[in-house]
Amino acid sequence: ARIIEGRELTVDESTLTGESFPVEKNSKKVPEDTSIPERTCMLYAGTVVTSGWGKAVVVATGESTEMGKIGKSLEEGVETPLLARMRVFAKQLSIVIVLISAAIFSIGLYRGYDVSYSFLSAISFAVAVIPEILPATITLALAFGVREMAKRNALVKSLPAVETLGGVTTICTDKTGTLTKNRLRVVRILTPEGEYEVRDDGFYRGNEKVFGEDLRKIVLAGYICNRAVCESGNCRGDPLEVALLEIAIKSGITKDYEILDEIPFDSKRKFMAVSAKTDEGIFIVVKGAPEVIGGMVRDTFFETCTKEGMRTIAFAFKKVDDFRGFELKDLEFLGYQCLIDPLREDSRESVEKCRSAGIRVIMVTGDHPATARKIAQDAGIEGEVITGKELENADLRETVRKFNVFARTTPDQKLEIVKALQENGEVVAVTGDGVNDAPALKRAEIGIAMGSGSDVAKEASDMVLLDDRFSTIVKAIEEGRNVFRKIQRIISWMLPTNGGQGLIVLVAFALGIAMPVLPLHILWINTVTAGLLGMMLVIEPMEKDLLKLRPTRGELVNRRIISRIAYISVLSVLIAYTLHFDTGKMSSAVNGIIAVSIWYLLTPHVEKSFFEVGLRNRYAVLGILATLALQLYVTNYSAVLILEPLSAEEWLKTLGMASVVFWAVEIEKMAFKVKEKFTS
Repeated sequence: ARIIEGRELTVDESTLTGESFPVEKNSKKVPEDTSIPERTCMLYAGTVVTSGWGKAVVVATGESTEMGKIGKSLEEGVETPLLARMRVFAKQLSIVIVLISAAIFSIGLYRGYDVSYSFLSAISFAVAVIPEILPATITLALAFGVREMAKRNALVKSLPAVETLGGVTTICTDKTGTLTKNRLRVVRILTPEGEYEVRDDGFYRGNEKVFGEDLRKIVLAGYICNRAVCESGNCRGDPLEVALLEIAIKSGITKDYEILDEIPFDSKRKFMAVSAKTDEGIFIVVKGAPEVIGGMVRDTFFETCTKEGMRTIAFAFKKVDDFRGFELKDLEFLGYQCLIDPLREDSRESVEKCRSAGIRVIMVTGDHPATARKIAQDAGIEGEVITGKELENADLRETVRKFNVFARTTPDQKLEIVKALQENGEVVAVTGDGVNDAPALKRAEIGIAMGSGSDVAKEASDMVLLDDRFSTIVKAIEEGRNVFRKIQRIISWMLPTNGGQGLIVLVAFALGIAMPVLPLHILWINTVTAGLLGMMLVIEPMEKDLLKLRPTRGELVNRRIISRIAYISVLSVLIAYTLHFDTGKMSSAVNGIIAVSIWYLLTPHVEKSFFEVGLRNRYAVLGILATLALQLYVTNYSAVLILEPLSAEEWLKTLGMASVVFWAVEIEKMAFKVKEKFTS
């Protein structure tokens, strides 16, 4: 809406622009290309009037409003890396299975085998090779990741988002409410007597806690010259005045005065004046912009906090014998109170952890450049500041490589920044709490909203931080990396079982010999290995030092995993046929294949050796013991699976021969490390 009349009108636009301070509004015309945060003659849907009054003409509704434009842009999203990887993996695996099955059927017909036999052989191969349990196991791994993240105050809305966090290379974070507390605080006070730091437990000059007369006067002035109200610990009013009131109450100031008259704050005057009667006499108290108050006092100094991105409010007073109107001359200067939306205590440490984890942190805010620079420096985000105005004529893909702090940006520009990063090959996470963050949250591979943020931001996000802390994102990234590596282990452990069974069918068909296992046995092997052994990988405890690794940008199934799947599958076939021919019993082959899975479960990590990790996964030990007990029962004491009993010697031979897989994997890992050492 276009303002046509207004007086002392201020509006909180933080949900739309990220601006920490209420914005002064008036009816003065501004250039057409003025950015949203600086359009002082406009009111926007979703913002809140904090003081004053005004009259405006509605110039846009629905999708034509800034909120409407944001809502429309939320229709655009991207596929998460996990879904993309699983789609490619499933497609490749399906093509291989279909081609080999077709080849089996064709070879059968060529050799003159019965059509039904050839067809059933092809189907048997497909059933043996397809990892039916894999989707369910991966889903469980993601679900356990969601549960662990919930314990860390991160509520995940979609399962694939869990793994996506592990591959994040860049975090685009909002300032207000994410790195900062989204609440103004007085952090410094300057008086003619000196400079004081405001901490939670009082005022400090250096390391000395003080509260002299100069501090009492300026804090009292902030209490008297104030329209905010605090009742039962809840304060309401202009955020700046609430901050002044809170610091006064914390200092022990109480309402022990009577207001005689008042000049309310006005954006043209840029000051507020109050006449108050106390036990000490009648006083005129004034607060306002430093340059305005400077013309009312006898002596002043202009070393303010403005250059540091803080909001600086000057205070002055005068004692009068009898109040006969406001004479705002020859006042006694009290000093400045410096306010800022302060950094969260753990934000800097979290940014450092991101840097050590190979993740770049970029701050994108609609706030003032000076404020953005101050918060970025405090948070440890290095680099110069670039504004939204400067972005208009810049090469965005090149700009996002050079700058880490973006100020005075519009929602559209935030979205374009995310797109440019993605075009540069980055996996982007976006954090935010305002409506202005929603388009970028939706576009990013993973959008992270604050629990105290707007409903629009939460709806557009993939994850919600219940405690609003940036540090929670770091914990979530660690869990994401854990889930990715866990899924890798599940795939590399599960597929050799299916691959081995498929090769057994293929070898039997190609050589025209009997299979060492029945279709019933194949189903049983899949059930036992997935239920009692595979699930142990799902609930395996988190690895250590995951944040010291690089982001997980690789494929779920890389060349190393493919080669391991291949040679373990071949070893499984050799072990199954050798045991079958040696004992003449199918039970030896069945238990041999299961024993291969047991031995491989002891060293499932892609890179780490068993002798590095040890038996840290106690669940794996329980799964192995349960599997051995079950196999002993169904083999020697049950006829359900049509298995011949095995002697103690045959059991030992079966387990011993299957251990070849364990040593093969360990030798492969050792060889890979030796190769890395000599090539690095």
